[in-house]
Amino acid sequence: MFGSGKGFFGGLIGLFFFSIVVFFVIYLLVPDVSIRFFGISVNSDEYIAQAVSQSVSELDMPEGVMSDIQSYLSSPEGKAYLDEAEAAVGNGADKVLAFFSSDGWRNTLERAGNAIASGVSSASDFFAAHPVTTGESK
Repeated sequence: MFGSGKGFFGGLIGLFFFSIVVFFVIYLLVPDVSIRFFGISVNSDEYIAQAVSQSVSELDMPEGVMSDIQSYLSSPEGKAYLDEAEAAVGNGADKVLAFFSSDGWRNTLERAGNAIASGVSSASDFFAAHPVTTGESK
Protein backbone atom coordinates (compact mmCIF):
# COMPACT_ATOMS: atom_id res chain seq x y z
CA MET A 1 0.00 0.00 0.00
CA PHE A 2 2.61 2.54 1.05
CA GLY A 3 5.41 2.14 -1.39
CA SER A 4 5.32 -1.52 -2.35
CA GLY A 5 8.25 -1.91 -4.68
CA LYS A 6 9.71 1.46 -3.60
CA GLY A 7 11.84 0.26 -0.73
CA PHE A 8 11.87 1.22 2.90
CA PHE A 9 12.30 4.99 2.52
CA GLY A 10 9.64 5.26 -0.19
CA GLY A 11 7.15 3.54 2.10
CA LEU A 12 8.19 5.73 5.02
CA ILE A 13 7.72 8.91 3.01
CA GLY A 14 4.32 7.67 1.78
CA LEU A 15 3.26 6.90 5.35
CA PHE A 16 4.47 10.32 6.49
CA PHE A 17 2.37 12.15 3.89
CA PHE A 18 -0.63 9.92 4.61
CA SER A 19 -0.44 10.79 8.33
CA ILE A 20 -0.29 14.50 7.48
CA VAL A 21 -3.42 14.19 5.37
CA VAL A 22 -5.23 12.27 8.14
CA PHE A 23 -4.23 14.94 10.69
CA PHE A 24 -5.65 17.76 8.59
CA VAL A 25 -8.84 15.86 7.84
CA ILE A 26 -9.40 15.34 11.56
CA TYR A 27 -8.31 18.92 12.38
CA LEU A 28 -10.66 20.52 9.86
CA LEU A 29 -13.63 18.16 9.68
CA VAL A 30 -13.94 16.56 13.13
CA PRO A 31 -13.14 19.26 15.71
CA ASP A 32 -14.40 17.28 18.72
CA VAL A 33 -11.94 14.48 18.02
CA SER A 34 -9.21 16.99 17.23
CA ILE A 35 -9.61 18.70 20.60
CA ARG A 36 -9.65 15.37 22.42
CA PHE A 37 -6.55 13.91 20.74
CA PHE A 38 -4.48 16.94 19.72
CA GLY A 39 -5.72 19.64 22.11
CA ILE A 40 -6.35 21.99 19.19
CA SER A 41 -9.02 22.55 16.61
CA VAL A 42 -9.75 24.92 13.79
CA ASN A 43 -12.63 26.43 15.77
CA SER A 44 -11.53 25.86 19.35
CA ASP A 45 -12.33 29.49 20.22
CA GLU A 46 -15.99 28.76 19.46
CA TYR A 47 -15.93 25.75 21.78
CA ILE A 48 -14.35 27.83 24.53
CA ALA A 49 -16.94 30.60 24.15
CA GLN A 50 -19.66 27.97 24.19
CA ALA A 51 -18.28 26.44 27.41
CA VAL A 52 -18.16 29.86 29.08
CA SER A 53 -21.72 30.74 28.09
CA GLN A 54 -22.93 27.29 29.17
CA SER A 55 -21.32 27.79 32.59
CA VAL A 56 -23.07 31.13 32.97
CA SER A 57 -26.43 29.79 31.80
CA GLU A 58 -26.26 26.91 34.30
CA LEU A 59 -26.15 29.36 37.20
CA ASP A 60 -29.21 29.43 39.40
CA MET A 61 -29.41 33.22 39.35
CA PRO A 62 -31.95 35.80 38.21
CA GLU A 63 -31.87 36.66 34.50
CA GLY A 64 -30.58 40.19 35.15
CA VAL A 65 -27.56 38.90 37.04
CA MET A 66 -26.74 36.35 34.34
CA SER A 67 -27.03 39.01 31.64
CA ASP A 68 -24.68 41.29 33.65
CA ILE A 69 -22.09 38.51 33.84
CA GLN A 70 -22.48 37.63 30.16
CA SER A 71 -22.22 41.26 29.09
CA TYR A 72 -19.08 41.67 31.19
CA LEU A 73 -17.47 38.52 29.76
CA SER A 74 -18.22 39.70 26.22
CA SER A 75 -16.77 43.18 26.89
CA PRO A 76 -13.10 43.94 26.11
CA GLU A 77 -12.09 43.77 29.79
CA GLY A 78 -14.05 40.52 30.18
CA LYS A 79 -12.28 39.05 27.17
CA ALA A 80 -8.98 40.08 28.73
CA TYR A 81 -10.06 38.27 31.92
CA LEU A 82 -10.89 35.14 29.90
CA ASP A 83 -7.55 35.40 28.06
CA GLU A 84 -5.88 35.60 31.47
CA ALA A 85 -7.72 32.43 32.48
CA GLU A 86 -6.59 30.65 29.30
CA ALA A 87 -2.99 31.70 29.97
CA ALA A 88 -3.22 30.49 33.58
CA VAL A 89 -4.51 27.08 32.51
CA GLY A 90 -1.92 26.63 29.77
CA ASN A 91 -1.92 25.79 26.12
CA GLY A 92 -4.43 23.39 24.71
CA ALA A 93 -8.11 23.85 24.10
CA ASP A 94 -8.87 20.69 26.02
CA LYS A 95 -7.34 22.14 29.21
CA VAL A 96 -9.18 25.43 28.76
CA LEU A 97 -12.49 23.65 28.12
CA ALA A 98 -11.95 21.53 31.23
CA PHE A 99 -11.26 24.67 33.29
CA PHE A 100 -14.40 26.47 32.10
CA SER A 101 -16.43 23.35 32.92
CA SER A 102 -14.82 22.90 36.34
CA ASP A 103 -16.41 23.40 39.73
CA GLY A 104 -13.85 26.10 40.57
CA TRP A 105 -14.94 28.26 37.64
CA ARG A 106 -18.60 27.70 38.47
CA ASN A 107 -17.88 28.64 42.09
CA THR A 108 -16.35 31.90 40.91
CA LEU A 109 -19.39 32.60 38.74
CA GLU A 110 -21.75 31.85 41.64
CA ARG A 111 -19.83 34.17 43.95
CA ALA A 112 -19.92 36.86 41.25
CA GLY A 113 -23.66 36.36 40.82
CA ASN A 114 -24.27 36.60 44.55
CA ALA A 115 -22.17 39.77 44.81
CA ILE A 116 -24.03 41.35 41.89
CA ALA A 117 -27.46 40.27 43.17
CA SER A 118 -26.79 41.66 46.64
CA GLY A 119 -25.49 44.92 45.18
CA VAL A 120 -22.07 44.58 46.79
CA SER A 121 -20.26 45.06 43.48
CA SER A 122 -20.69 45.14 39.76
CA ALA A 123 -19.48 42.35 37.49
CA SER A 124 -16.39 44.30 36.43
CA ASP A 125 -15.52 45.20 40.04
CA PHE A 126 -15.94 41.60 41.18
CA PHE A 127 -13.78 40.09 38.45
CA ALA A 128 -11.15 42.82 38.87
CA ALA A 129 -10.95 42.02 42.58
CA HIS A 130 -10.84 38.25 42.03
CA PRO A 131 -8.02 37.24 39.68
CA VAL A 132 -8.09 33.95 37.84
CA THR A 133 -7.16 30.90 39.90
CA THR A 134 -6.94 27.46 38.39
CA GLY A 135 -7.20 25.67 41.71
CA GLU A 136 -3.89 23.83 41.20
CA SER A 137 -1.88 26.05 43.53
CA LYS A 138 -4.05 25.31 46.57
